[in-house]
Amino acid sequence: MEKLKIAAFLIFFISINYNLKSQNIDKLQSKDVFLMLNKLENSKLQIIDGRDSLMFNSGHLENSIYIDAFSEILENGLSKYTKNDSLLIYCSNQRRSETIIEKLIEMNFAGKIIYMQDGLNGWKQNNYPLKLE
Repeated sequence: MEKLKIAAFLIFFISINYNLKSQNIDKLQSKDVFLMLNKLENSKLQIIDGRDSLMFNSGHLENSIYIDAFSEILENGLSKYTKNDSLLIYCSNQRRSETIIEKLIEMNFAGKIIYMQDGLNGWKQNNYPLKLE
């Protein structure tokens, strides 16, 4: 029985690892994201803030939309953007962003994922502009 559990775990681990490697994920810091956003013109990049509406309304990246990573309707919210070429994902730190990225992989999102690793906290530390609602 123990060998069966180990085999099942290894199969699960290998399949997750394969999916992560097959997905195009760029891990950037807020400084790099700031420079990238200032160079983009009419891109098909959708910016997704994974925080809840209260946090979003207290300040977010311009042109971003919020999709609460911990919402029961996460997949439904993300499904509107799965045809985009690229998605920039951020939250305060990492947890919500990682949840969204995992869901996108599960949904077989074929585009590029840009993950702002230091999140909005890093953005704020660099004194970059925020949009307030």
